[in-house]
Amino acid sequence: MRRFSCSLLILLGLLCVSDSATAQVKGLIHVGLTGSSYRGGSLQEVSPIYRFTGGAGIRYIYPSGFEMETGLDYSVKGAELEGTFEGIPIIGVSEITYLTVPVLLGYRFNQVGRYQPRLVFGPSMSFKTDAQISYRVVGGDIEQSTTDDGISERDLGWVFGLDMNTQVAGETLTGGLRLTLGNSNARTVDPEVLNTTVTMVVGIVF
Repeated sequence: MRRFSCSLLILLGLLCVSDSATAQVKGLIHVGLTGSSYRGGSLQEVSPIYRFTGGAGIRYIYPSGFEMETGLDYSVKGAELEGTFEGIPIIGVSEITYLTVPVLLGYRFNQVGRYQPRLVFGPSMSFKTDAQISYRVVGGDIEQSTTDDGISERDLGWVFGLDMNTQVAGETLTGGLRLTLGNSNARTVDPEVLNTTVTMVVGIVF
């Protein structure tokens, strides 16, 4: 936790002290689709869930090719779980709604044709706004849901991504894939369960 917080503070510090005279500051709006699941713990029958995501932020773009990016994203993480309750097979879906602040370091490579590849890496901190779990008997149609009180208030993770930028009608469009590996227990009890999310995003830089 301390190492993670230090990394976040260092990158935020770089954002603040970077030479603004040489950087372009751009706005960013993006939407996408996430595939999320759990890893770790004693989980066995786990499947991903797919939900929409979106957010906005800013990019500091430097002539050297380096970039810094931060913002605020909305996402739903969780997983589909299979198990038994009193000998009855059930399927449960865990959904955790987060507001996430990523702090990313990026690098733009030389343009290839119309496209410019871009790598990003950095920490993210997510704040829980809601947590629900729904369940039904295997083969049944009746579904029940309840608030999941066993979810941690914060979720820390590392983001790895590959983007492509391109110019369309004078506007910079961006799209790519992001992998977010949870670095803290998503639940308030052991054994430790970690979020794992793959996100496909498209957006516009203005």
